[in-house]
Formats: sequence, structure tokens, C-alpha cells
Amino acid sequence: MQGSPRGTIQRYTAIDYAMLAVVAVVAAIIFWATWFIYDFGVGLGGPVFARLVSYGLWFIGAPLAASLIRKPLSAFLGETLGALVETLVPTVGGFTNLIYGVAQGAASELGYLLLRYRRWGVGSGALAGALAAFPCVALDSILFGEIATAEVMALWLLAAVLSGAIYGALAAGGAATIRR
Repeated sequence: MQGSPRGTIQRYTAIDYAMLAVVAVVAAIIFWATWFIYDFGVGLGGPVFARLVSYGLWFIGAPLAASLIRKPLSAFLGETLGALVETLVPTVGGFTNLIYGVAQGAASELGYLLLRYRRWGVGSGALAGALAAFPCVALDSILFGEIATAEVMALWLLAAVLSGAIYGALAAGGAATIRR
């Protein structure tokens, strides 16, 4: 499905807002559960493995919302509203969840902008998920002091990018199934 022709504004409908609300709640539940998956991953295979199996789940609100709604800012709103709902449900991250949501949502939105809001498939979801890894790893360092050697940081980033791409593609594929 193509985006809107140049010069036209795509307005959000009541159905779009309802889908955003559902995505926000679903994403928040996934975000909450991901804390347990991350902790399990650390115990099972260390921090690189934990990031690989979990980080993309924290990025899933953006590609899910964008692939369902297919309008500008839907990725940003899906991730940010999911993080807001997660923040309201006490989790380990507390208020920082919202900071992450805004940053990751903006990075994911950039993926759809780069594609000129014309592609909403699995590849777009993978790109959006992968891009969310960059602010996430940066915020891990800034907010939680997760700083290591350059080699280890590169591994953490690579694991987060791969995880984001995998889960972003899965979210877009799931959204395509829902849209049918």
C-alpha cells in the first residue's frame, strides 16, 4: 500500500486512535514482560545474549503501530504511548521508560521517514526496529552507566540492532496478518 500523494495530509481517524490505544496497552504488556526475559537472558548467556533475545521486544510498539496504521508519526506514537502505559505500571525502569520510548519512537519513525512513508512491510519494520537500538544503547550508558570497552559496546549495539530488526520484522508481519 502506498503512502499519501505529495501535498496531502493524512489525518488520524477515530479507528486510528483506537488502534493506537490498543497498541499502547499491548506494547506496555510486552515491555513489562521483557524485563523478565532480559534478566533470564543475562543469567543464561550474559549481557550480549540478553540484548539479542530481549531488546527488540522493547522496540516493538513502533513497527507494530506503524504497520497497522500506516500514517506519519504512528511509529513514534506507538512506541511513546506504550512506554507511557508501562511507566504507569511500576516496572524496574520507572520514569526512564518514557524517556526510552520517546527516543526509540523517534528513531523508529526516522526509518519510515527515510522510506518516505511509502513502505510498511517486513523490511520497513526491521529497519524501524534496528534504528531504535541506537538511542537505547546510548541511554543505557547515560542513564544506567552501562559503559564498557569499545568492543563490548559494539557487541551490545550489534545485538540490540539485530534484536530490533528481528522483532520489528515480526511485528510488521503480524500487523500485515491483522490487516487482512
